Amino acid sequence: MVFKDLKAGLPAALMSVVLISTAQLAMKWGMAGLSRDWSALYSLISQFELVDSVVLVWPALVGVAIGLACYALSMACWIMALKHLPLGVAYPLLSLSYVLVYLLAVTLPWMNESFSGVKLLGIGFILMGLALIFTAKKSS
Repeated sequence: MVFKDLKAGLPAALMSVVLISTAQLAMKWGMAGLSRDWSALYSLISQFELVDSVVLVWPALVGVAIGLACYALSMACWIMALKHLPLGVAYPLLSLSYVLVYLLAVTLPWMNESFSGVKLLGIGFILMGLALIFTAKKSS
């Protein structure tokens, strides 16, 4: 029964990690676009040029909407994961999103994030912590 629950819960937990990571990146990209165009957007809105306002920032709005949708889907996956996995197994898996977001943020050119050896060391510690958690023998 435990293996069946793990088999059902692990994919849901990992999908939650992927979706929450996608949400973080999409929200960051979308909000950066809104921030970049804020002066022009404010000017258009103050002149009641609502259609022009939306046209100006529609890619950023789509990014934010994708991020919010991914958050919602991630929560649904997380609920399914918690249904099948013990919290002590499921919760540490969320730290994989820190790893994924950092690696993608420094890899994707439009994210404009800089690489840092110290941050990479932190990622290494997260992965080491996960390895320790999942390979530790259970106490009786």
